[in-house]
Amino acid sequence: MKSKLLKFLMAALGFAGYTACDGPDMYGCPPVSVPEYGCPYAEYMFDIGVADSENDMPIEGIRVSAIQRIDESYTDTLARGTTSAEGKVRLQFEAFPTNKHELVADDIDGADNGSYDSASVIITTSQDEYTGGEGWYEGSATEEITIKLNKKS
Repeated sequence: MKSKLLKFLMAALGFAGYTACDGPDMYGCPPVSVPEYGCPYAEYMFDIGVADSENDMPIEGIRVSAIQRIDESYTDTLARGTTSAEGKVRLQFEAFPTNKHELVADDIDGADNGSYDSASVIITTSQDEYTGGEGWYEGSATEEITIKLNKKS
């Protein structure tokens, strides 16, 4: 009777997963699954090239940001980097698995390599593109992207 009352009280208080029967065949009880707490996440790797839209030449010194937009009032910058002399940058980060990220390219070096307008690209990752996921870990997704920038007039 005392054991049933204790189990009832623990369940009522939200401790149903924590009993004396947590081990395999412990005290003659069947095994109970252990509760899990956490948040789903995925790894992302974006290989980005930035080039002049007129002549396809790579542009150095462009800041590229990976942004997650939940709605109009909430955005989160997940990673940021600056392009090399070859116009390349790699952004790697872990985040809540979502199918949409925005890459924003901004000219931050002034007139050193020419002046360019900002541009953004939406990257959509389908569920099939995640590899190696298990449990809370959804897996990793890799994308190659080229962003073309227009010269400022």
